[in-house]
Amino acid sequence: MLRIYLRAEKEKENILLAKKLDGQRKIRVNKLYIKTLGCKVNYAESEKLANFFKKEGYQIIDNEKEADTILLNTCVVTEEAEKNSYKWLNFYKKRNYQIILTGCLTPFLNNQKISFNGQIKIIPFKEKERLIEKEEILPLRRRVFLKIVDGCEQLCNYCLVSRIRGRIRSVCEDWLIKECQRLSNLGIKEIVLCGINLGAYGKDIGSSLKNLLLSLAKEVKDVRFRLSSLEINTIDEELLTTIIKLTKEAIICPHFHLPLQSAANRILRKMGRNYTVEEYEQVLTRLIENIPEANIGCDVIVGYIGEEEADFLATYHFLEKMPFGYFHVFPFSKRPFTPAFKEEETVSLPKKKERLKILLTLRAKKIEEYCQKFFNQVRSGILITDDIYLTDNYLNVKVISNKPIMPIKILDFYKKDKNFPILLGEEFKGG
Repeated sequence: MLRIYLRAEKEKENILLAKKLDGQRKIRVNKLYIKTLGCKVNYAESEKLANFFKKEGYQIIDNEKEADTILLNTCVVTEEAEKNSYKWLNFYKKRNYQIILTGCLTPFLNNQKISFNGQIKIIPFKEKERLIEKEEILPLRRRVFLKIVDGCEQLCNYCLVSRIRGRIRSVCEDWLIKECQRLSNLGIKEIVLCGINLGAYGKDIGSSLKNLLLSLAKEVKDVRFRLSSLEINTIDEELLTTIIKLTKEAIICPHFHLPLQSAANRILRKMGRNYTVEEYEQVLTRLIENIPEANIGCDVIVGYIGEEEADFLATYHFLEKMPFGYFHVFPFSKRPFTPAFKEEETVSLPKKKERLKILLTLRAKKIEEYCQKFFNQVRSGILITDDIYLTDNYLNVKVISNKPIMPIKILDFYKKDKNFPILLGEEFKGG
């Protein structure tokens, strides 16, 4: 009987101790730092995850060194992006952070590359979607990323992301308007509209991107909108006309990212891109003719299966000829579960690197030329980090000020960079 009594008393002590420790845990707030990799859709989802975890009692912070927990939102669009996701995962694991892992890496986790234990909690891709479906954005910066559509049904032959993200799923137009109004009331000055295939917005709910843009222009005040990325074959005449009109009215930023991938029609067909370089040129030309200050960027893949020297040169000369303000270049890498994964590579790694180097040199030249056009001109800028303003046409300008938004006179280069330089500017006070 004595043993039973002592055991019961010990259990009571354990219960009391557990309650005491649980109370201490509730008093101490878990500090969460969010590390986002990849596309603007991931950034949009991170801002919703921030709000979800804030409601769960976490303190969202912007200094990872002060964090207890890291939320790592991952990317696998290229082989290099996948490696980078594993690199950051191992980095945080070795430093003994608690890790919440989510994003496009989660369906393809390789246990041989990372050992899982109680230190790492995984939020599977579908579960992440469920958590943030009706969540508002918690702004993490002075501009926000708002996902308006997920999924892509174009299924380009090399693209893994469209196969992860699935069918088109558009966000209700009424909810988007109310969310943009809320963000504007919070003092947000720029909202970046994001989507895996932005131009496909509305096709599943009887609407369109054109209709949404017109509604936002009418219902939301004191904010500018930026379009994250638009596929050429989703830009019809009505959408193009609307974009031009709203850009001239300073509602849409004069900055357009139009993925190209190749300027050789033969390679575009092999990629499954569903447009021609001539169609691409027509849209780009219309934009520049109507919005000459527009900063137009694109994505390019070098070394795709079957790419010959003539195909590469066609891409080079197109990039050189057309008024691009910048472009991103990626060497082709096979991704699992895509048609291209089964094909035999035809371009060697050294040749890919050679072509990559050539295009990066051209990119630096194009960026410098575009920036120089705006020396001694005035652009609208919003403060995004200490002393750095982002202009409506997507230039980073250093100005000694803390005003959230103001007209900026661009003076010169502040810090030259072969990727994206920082310009030097000053507040424009008229005259």
